[in-house]
Amino acid sequence: MGRRHPLVASASLAVLFVGCLGSGAAHADTVAGTALYVDDAAAGCSDTGPGSAAEPFCQIQPAADAAAAGDTVWITGNGTPYAPVTIRSTGTADAPVRFFAASGSSSSVVVAGKASAVTFSGARYVDMAGIRVRTAGATALAVADSQHITYRVAYAQSTLATTAPLMAVDGSSSDISLTRLHVVLPSGPGFTAAAGARNITLAGDLFEGGGVEAAGTTGIDLAGDTFSTVCGDAVSLTDGTSGSVENVVARADGTTTCSGTGTPAEITVDAASAPQITADHNAVNPLSTGTDYDWAGTAYATAQALGAGTGQGTHDLDQTDLTIPALGLPAEHSPLIDSGDADAPGEQSTDIDGHSRVDDPLVPDTGAGAGHVDRGATEFQDPLTVSGVVMGAGYVGVPVTATARFGNPWSDSLAGFTYTFDFGDGTTVTSTTGSATHTYTQATTSGDIQVVVLVDRADGTRVGGADVWYRVDPAPDLASTVGCGTNPSAPDAATCEYAIDFDPYAITSDQITFGDGSKAVSATALSDTLKHTYPGPGTYTVTQKITDAGGRTVTTTAKATVGAAFVGAGPKRLLDTRNGTGAPKRTVGAGGVVRLKVLGVGGVPASGVTAVALNVTDTGATATSYVTAYPDGTTRPTASNLNFRAGQVDPNLVTVKVGADGYVDLYNAHGTVNLVADLEGYYTTKAVKDTQDMSGLAPVTPTRVLDTRSGTGAPKGAVGPRSTTTVTLPKYTRGGATVGAVLDVTVTGGTSSGYITVACDGPNPPTTSTLDYRAGQTVSNLVIPCAYSGVFHIYNSAGHVQLIADLQAVYTDDLANSGEDPSARVGGPFVGTTPTRFLDTRTGLGAAARPLGANGTLTVKVAGVHGVPAGASAVLVNLTGVAPTANTHLTAYGDGSLPNVSDDNLAAGQTRPVLAVVPVGADGSVRIHNALGSVGVVADLEGYFG
Repeated sequence: MGRRHPLVASASLAVLFVGCLGSGAAHADTVAGTALYVDDAAAGCSDTGPGSAAEPFCQIQPAADAAAAGDTVWITGNGTPYAPVTIRSTGTADAPVRFFAASGSSSSVVVAGKASAVTFSGARYVDMAGIRVRTAGATALAVADSQHITYRVAYAQSTLATTAPLMAVDGSSSDISLTRLHVVLPSGPGFTAAAGARNITLAGDLFEGGGVEAAGTTGIDLAGDTFSTVCGDAVSLTDGTSGSVENVVARADGTTTCSGTGTPAEITVDAASAPQITADHNAVNPLSTGTDYDWAGTAYATAQALGAGTGQGTHDLDQTDLTIPALGLPAEHSPLIDSGDADAPGEQSTDIDGHSRVDDPLVPDTGAGAGHVDRGATEFQDPLTVSGVVMGAGYVGVPVTATARFGNPWSDSLAGFTYTFDFGDGTTVTSTTGSATHTYTQATTSGDIQVVVLVDRADGTRVGGADVWYRVDPAPDLASTVGCGTNPSAPDAATCEYAIDFDPYAITSDQITFGDGSKAVSATALSDTLKHTYPGPGTYTVTQKITDAGGRTVTTTAKATVGAAFVGAGPKRLLDTRNGTGAPKRTVGAGGVVRLKVLGVGGVPASGVTAVALNVTDTGATATSYVTAYPDGTTRPTASNLNFRAGQVDPNLVTVKVGADGYVDLYNAHGTVNLVADLEGYYTTKAVKDTQDMSGLAPVTPTRVLDTRSGTGAPKGAVGPRSTTTVTLPKYTRGGATVGAVLDVTVTGGTSSGYITVACDGPNPPTTSTLDYRAGQTVSNLVIPCAYSGVFHIYNSAGHVQLIADLQAVYTDDLANSGEDPSARVGGPFVGTTPTRFLDTRTGLGAAARPLGANGTLTVKVAGVHGVPAGASAVLVNLTGVAPTANTHLTAYGDGSLPNVSDDNLAAGQTRPVLAVVPVGADGSVRIHNALGSVGVVADLEGYFG
C-alpha cells in the first residue's frame, strides 16, 4: 500500500490549499453576504458570540448553524482538530454558503471525529474548500439528502482499517462535486454513491488505498483521478450506474497477494451499467494476479482486448505500454503526458496541486479535445528550475560574479526575468542578465556564507531560487616559479619552465629576461616552457616580472647554466715526444712549451670545442718538475697539472681549454722530460653528428664499484697480465641514458711494472695507457671512459696487480631529461674557467697555513666565489697532495658522511696531482679529507658543472 500522509500539516501546506481554492474562494470583501469567523485558539472565541473577526466562534458548528445564503465562514487552522460538524446550510446558485480555510493559518484546518467528521445533511448550494477531514475507521465525509455540494482542495483520511467508505453520498443527494482531493485510507472504499444519487463528479483526486464504488447512480463522472489500490477495485460501477470514466490512472500499490478477497479488476462495470458508461483515455496497471478490466462480466487483461471486445477504452494505456510510477506521477516523456481527453466530463482546468494544464513540447500530443491534459490527478509541469548559483573562488578585494543556472529541458525563453542576488554580507544586487558582480571586503572567518538568488518572471510570479555556501579568503600573494635546465644535445640553450601560482586577478604583464642582454619576452600563458640560446658558456640570471590587475608586482629569478657537452673520444694518442707524434721528436726542456694541435685532430671537431680532456704522462724526467696545461695564446697560469720526480712515470687527466687557434700548450718547469698525451674526450657547445654522444655530467655520491682486494665488483684477487676486467656500475646507470663515467682508478701491490687502460672496449689490447705503475707502487688517476648501459673494462698489461675504482659521476644524454630512462641521473653542462688556485695549505690560501693532519678534513667554500655560481652541481679540481709524512690518500666530497673512496693516493714524501670531479655540498663547499700522517694540500679550479 502507498505511503500515508498525516493530516497535521505545516503552515506552508495550509497556505498551499488556500492559494489553490480557485474561483470559489471569494474573500469576505468581494462576496455578498456576511463573513463569519472560526478560531478555536483565539482568546475571545465564543460559540455564542457574533462570529466576527474580533470575537470568532470556537467551533465550526455554530458558524454553520448561523450561516445563510451568501455567507462565508473563514476557519483558522491552529494545529488542534475541530469537532465534527453537520452542515445544514442552504444557499442559492448565486449566493452559496462557503466554508473556507482562512489564509495565514499556522497549520491546516482539520475536522476529526470517531464518526463522521463533516456531514452535509439537507444542505443546498454549499462550497467547502481547504477543510481536511479525518476519522478513525468511519465515514469522514457524509452527504445526505443534499444538493449542489462542492468539497474540494482538501485531504480526507481514515487512520484505521474499516469496511466503511471514507466518503459517502446517499441516494437522495445530487449534484455533488468532489475535486482535487487527496484521499488516504488503509482499507475499504474511498468513496461510495448509493442508488438514487445523481450527478456526481470526482475529478483531479488522488486515492491511496481505496477506490470508487457507485451502485445505481445516475451521471457519475470520473475525470483525471489517480488510484493506488491494494487489491484492485479502483473503480466499480454497478446496478445500472451511468456516467463516464476518463483520464483515470489506476495502479496496484505494492505486492499484496489479496488471496482472501481475490483480486478484482482495476475498473469494473457490470452488465447493467455497461451500456451507460463511457470509458477512454485511462491508464491501468493491475497486480500480476489481477486484471485490467471487468466489463459486463467479462475480464479483459489489456486495453486492446477491452477495445476489441467492447469498443471502450480505445485510447487506454496498460501494462504493455508503461509501468505507472508511484502515485501516478508522470516523468518527462511519459505516455501519460498530453494524452488525455481535455473535453472529458468533469475534467478540471487545474490539477490536484492547482497547476494549470500545459503543453509539453518534448511529448507528442496524442490526446483529444480542446487543450492539453495529462492522464491522472497530476499535470506534468514545465521542469524549468533554478538549479544553482555558480561563483568563482572568493577573495577579498577581487570582484566575483555570481550566475544563476537553470534546468531548462523545454528551452523556455528567459526574457524578462529578474534576478535578485543576496551575497550573504548584507549586499543585495538586482539584475536582468542572470549574473551580478560583487567585491567582498572581508574574509569569512566562522564558516561559509549563504549566497542566494531568487528569480521572478516579468509578471512577478516566482520561477524559483537557489543558493550556495560560499567562502571568502584573503587574496593569495602573487607568486611564480621558474626553473631552467639544458639538454646535452643543445648545451648552449636553456629550457626554462615557469608557472604562475593561482592569482584571482588577471595577469596584465609578464616579462621574462634571460640575463644576457637580449630582448625581454612577453609571456601570455600562466605556465609555459621557453627555450633560449645564449651567446657563450656561463651562468645567467633569468628574471620573470609579473604584474596583475590588482596592481601587484612580483619578480622571480632562476639561474640558467649553459656550457659545453662532453663527447667521449678516446683513448687516442695525440702527443708523444719520444716518437714525434703531435710535436717534434725530442724532450721538452726546462721552461719549454709543447704546442699541441687538438681541433680537427683525432676526431675532435674543427670548431665549437671549448676544452679537451687529455691524459698527460711524463716519462724520462731528469729533474723534479711539473707541467702546466693551458690554452695556446693565453698567459700561462700559476697552477700545475702534473707533478713528477726524476725517473718517474706519472699520468694525470687534464681538462684544458682550447686556444682560439685550436692549440693547447704544455709547459715543463725543470729539467727535460718526454710528454705523452692521450685524448679522452672533448667539450663542445655545438651539436655533433651523433647527438647521442653528447652528454652532461651528473655527480653521484662517491661509491666504490671495484676492489679486487675484497671481491667488490669482480672476483677477489689480483688480476693477471694481459687480462681484462669488466666492471658494471650501479643499477641507475644501466639504462639507455648513461654513456660515460667519471672514476678514480687506483692500482696497488703490482708484482711488476706495467700499465692499465680503462676503456669501453672489450679484451683487445689497447694502444694507449691510462695509468702506469711500478712494482709495489700505489698510484691513481681520474678516468672518463665511455660506459654504455653502465659497463666498462680495465686492461692490465703485465704482472699481477690489485684494481680499485671509485665512481665520482656519470655522463648521461638527452634520454635522462626525457623520462625514457627514469632511473638515470640528469647531467649538466661544463663551464671551463681560467685555472685558479683556491687552496694551498703551504701559504694559507683558503685554509690555515699548515699541513692537513691525520683524519683531518678541510671545508672550502667554492660556490659564489672564483666564478662558480651558487647551484653548481660539481667543480672540476686539480687536487695535489704535497710531501705527506706517511703513505696516505686524499678524499674529496661534497657533504654528508665521509665516503669509502680515494681520489689521490700518495706515498710518503711524494707530491702528486690528480684531477677530481667534486660534488658541491648544500652549503656551497667541498671537503677534502686526509687519511694518515700530515700532508700539504693544493687545489686548482678548472671549471664547474651546471
